[in-house]
Formats: sequence, C-alpha cells, structure tokens
Amino acid sequence: MKVGIVAFAFGTPETILANRRIAEIASNKARELNSRVYTQLDIRIEDGVKVEYAKEKPGNPPPTLRIARGAVQWAKRYRLTELLVVAAKPHLWRALRDLRRAVREAGTPIEVQACPEINSYPEVSWFCLDSTQDRVRTRGAWNKRERILKLLPFFIYEVLAS
Repeated sequence: MKVGIVAFAFGTPETILANRRIAEIASNKARELNSRVYTQLDIRIEDGVKVEYAKEKPGNPPPTLRIARGAVQWAKRYRLTELLVVAAKPHLWRALRDLRRAVREAGTPIEVQACPEINSYPEVSWFCLDSTQDRVRTRGAWNKRERILKLLPFFIYEVLAS
C-alpha cells in the first residue's frame, strides 16, 4: 500500500499553533511511512520531506473541497492507494467527507483515513486568537459556520466551494 499524507491548514498564518502542530504531525508521519505530503501554503512541512503545495493565492486559502480534489489528482499521479488526513480536530469531519467525495468523483480506489495523532490534542486546543481568519479563533465562531455547512445539501456546498 502506498500512503500519502494530506494536511489541511486551520487558519492563517503558518505561525499559529494549529498550523505548526499540523505541519509537525504531517512531517513526522511522512518520515515514519517514507511518504509524501500534499498541503497548503500555511503548513510548512519540514526539510527532507517530499511535499507539494495546493495552488492558492497567499492569504486566500482555497475551500476544503478544492484542496481535496487537488489531493486526489496528486495521489493518482503518484499511484497512492491510501491517504492519511491531518487536520485540526474540529475540521476533520469536513476534510474527510470532502476527500472521500473527491475520491468517489475521480472513480479511483483510494482509502481515506484520519491520522490518529490528531486525537492527541483536545478539540478546544486547535482554536487560536492569533489567526487572521475569524472563524478559527474560537469554538463559537467555528460552530456558527460549521452548523450551516453540515446542514447544507452537498450540491449547494459544492457550488460554494468551487
């Protein structure tokens, strides 16, 4: 089984604790499995790890679904058969859902799993007042947006995320 790591940022910039933690988990897991990483500009993967960054404009991160679709194309290019997701615990449900959806759309047999190291940190510890994105500063701000995204039919979510 060829495994790749997909790491989703949780806010901006790269210096906030959540993104440093995601980068560390992804880097360590990639070294452990001798694999590569697909991620965003705000996740600074450690030297010596093969990494590809999603196309994005600095300061304007793409939606989760767009990152997931890019990750699936990347996985196909490298003939990966499993993807481990590294994301902040509050973001994990959507990162997994979108990546699994992108796999189905591509019609490719890639397994998608959460990286277990994410569970080493309590959910509340992922929020950061230093983020430049309001929605990841507090659980309340995050939940207000996520409740809407959970209730939204996927075809509408897909239009918003494209």
